[in-house]
Amino acid sequence: MDILAGVVCGLAMGTICLGVGIYILMSNRDMYDRLSKFLPQGFSPTVVMLGLVIGVPPVGVLLGAIAGLASRLVDDSFPNAGLGSPNFVFTVAILCLAALATLILLLIRKRLVWLGLLINIAFAGIFGWLLPLLANWR
Repeated sequence: MDILAGVVCGLAMGTICLGVGIYILMSNRDMYDRLSKFLPQGFSPTVVMLGLVIGVPPVGVLLGAIAGLASRLVDDSFPNAGLGSPNFVFTVAILCLAALATLILLLIRKRLVWLGLLINIAFAGIFGWLLPLLANWR
């Protein structure tokens, strides 16, 4: 049940990341010019967008399944509840990971901070609270 909950949460997170990623790519006016400089000759930026649409949700599902398995392992080792979650240690670990990602984002890109914060808040909410709640829902 934990892995299935991870798959559901990973699909939700992959969908959010896909939406934000496409917004970032499409908000740049010269996206096609910049992207065509890095791509091989005859490789269209449309193929990159199609690859994102096809590739990001399955990657999210895979990462969600891994997170579900990690949730099961942590729950077996440290079965404590807290912070509104049935798995306190896993929730704290996810919150620390989200805080680290936010810090890295602040140091690297100042322009995309709000979109990065949106993804990090969604990550903390989906994997920190929703995943343990769905995993213990029987």
